[in-house]
Amino acid sequence: MLPFGHFEFTWGAANALQHAGFLEDVDYRGLALASVAPDLIDKPLAVFVFPKANAALLFSHTLILHLAVWALVLWRGKKWLPYALAFSGHLVADRMWGFTQTLLWPFRGRQFHQWQHVGSPEAFLKAYREIVRTEPKLAAFELVGLGLLGWLVVDRKLWRRRQLWRFIRRGRVSQ
Repeated sequence: MLPFGHFEFTWGAANALQHAGFLEDVDYRGLALASVAPDLIDKPLAVFVFPKANAALLFSHTLILHLAVWALVLWRGKKWLPYALAFSGHLVADRMWGFTQTLLWPFRGRQFHQWQHVGSPEAFLKAYREIVRTEPKLAAFELVGLGLLGWLVVDRKLWRRRQLWRFIRRGRVSQ
């Protein structure tokens, strides 16, 4: 999934959960950050630290790291639960069950799922252009994500200056 899709789906889920009476006080900015955190960590590592790995999904896309995050959240308290859900939801959005070499790292070997050369920003852009061109379901997911974002804007009246400003400043939506 492309970066915007991660937080669009996360925000859509948070909005639905709030309507169901859950997540009363959640910061949507934190949810957005948590939902893209695996990419914010792994993509720079792929370009600057492991450029010859031919992998874009590294440590932050592994089950072992997510289990460690969940252990920390369970130890620190339920306040962090929505952000852990957003963080691990990234694995679902990226369909990591199809990349078990990375998901189950290091139990399936020391290498991550081989993709293509992504050791530079230009290579990343080329790789993403190729994915968008060859994976039509990705475009469909992104359109659904835009729909979820639109629902949030309409549902929470974020076109109104006051609601939008509160959303930007505090990360909260009006109940």
